[in-house]
Amino acid sequence: GTISSPSREGISPMESVVDILKFAIENEVKAKVFYTEASELATAGESQMVFMELIEMEDTHAQRLVDGFGDYMKGEGVDAVAFLAQLQANIANVLDGEQRKLLENAEMRPVIEFAIKMEAQARDKYLELARRVEGEDLVKICNDLAKEEQDHCDLLTEARVGVDTP
Repeated sequence: GTISSPSREGISPMESVVDILKFAIENEVKAKVFYTEASELATAGESQMVFMELIEMEDTHAQRLVDGFGDYMKGEGVDAVAFLAQLQANIANVLDGEQRKLLENAEMRPVIEFAIKMEAQARDKYLELARRVEGEDLVKICNDLAKEEQDHCDLLTEARVGVDTP
């Protein structure tokens, strides 16, 4: 077999498509929780609206991954529906320490900065998936999600400008 060169996005070539999918599903759930808590912190009406909008969008993402890739994942021995259900059942513990700390500090700008990074990372994961999966339908899901994550980046970047402009 040929040895593929490691990709620039920091995903090792050993990481299987299923690993990336599980990571992506978990990230969408994390993002939703993060935005839910951020929207409760946001005093500025505008950033609050942005977070509310993002919560709705991220909600559909995890589901679309499960719907779109469920059969593929099942073929690899992973029950995507159960995986998502388990994450949602354990939602209180889904955020990591860094995310928790940001929310506890309740400073809007770092929260938005972190969210921008999170969305950019998600976008790159979907673009990588699009290169690695087969079948037009699956490639399309990945590209659509990547585009939406880019839209989220743009929304958040505008929100950051709002926070910076008194």
